[in-house]
Amino acid sequence: ANCARPSAERPVTVMPTLYVVATPIGNLSDLSPRVRETLERVDLVAAEDTRMAMKLLNHLGLSRPAVSCHRHNEESRASVIIERMIAENIDVALTCDAGTPAISDPGNRLVDAAWRAGIRVVPVCGPSATVTALSASGFDAREFAFYGFLPREKKPLIEKLEAIRAGGVPIAVVYESPHRVVNLIEAIDRTLPGCNLAVCCDLTKLYEAIYRGTSAEVLEKMRANPNVEKGEYCLVIDLSPLPPLEKK
Repeated sequence: ANCARPSAERPVTVMPTLYVVATPIGNLSDLSPRVRETLERVDLVAAEDTRMAMKLLNHLGLSRPAVSCHRHNEESRASVIIERMIAENIDVALTCDAGTPAISDPGNRLVDAAWRAGIRVVPVCGPSATVTALSASGFDAREFAFYGFLPREKKPLIEKLEAIRAGGVPIAVVYESPHRVVNLIEAIDRTLPGCNLAVCCDLTKLYEAIYRGTSAEVLEKMRANPNVEKGEYCLVIDLSPLPPLEKK
């Protein structure tokens, strides 16, 4: 009988892989073995900040080339990275400075470009400030909405807070810089009086702090903190104590 030639003799096309790699939000001890395995496997790191990526690689004792892919160049850089992945058949790890790429951080355009090019996308899950803050808040987070950074200007900020309440989701999670966090809590206390807050600073880091209570109580604690402008903030807003809005 005639036998077909082994399929191994035929050229096999293997598409490269884009790994979306979550990294620690502060404490490097949160690095998982899978993150190490992934960074050992890839040929290139597409990083929000190559300096942060090198710090991470050095911690793991690894050496990998890195290219920047941040908010200001991602639109043009994504296609270049994808073209290189296909031309050189290389695997790439996408990282951001802390936490999970594309969650209020750069990365979604590169991931979208990978899908459009038929490139395999593999998430390597890990730390997220949003989920970490929710878990420590003690609020009922069976349903929540994430808003990232809210508007800086007073009027758009108030309008956004009013829209968040009108949206009907009982828990909202937002990020804020240390230089604006008190202003944000003041706006929350004025616009959503009676809501509860869990204000998380420097999660997983040495000076981690969580301030929990009503918006007025937390505002008082924050104003009394001489180090309030140090660290990064994630706020969990519990809207459930507020009375229902009147239907128009």
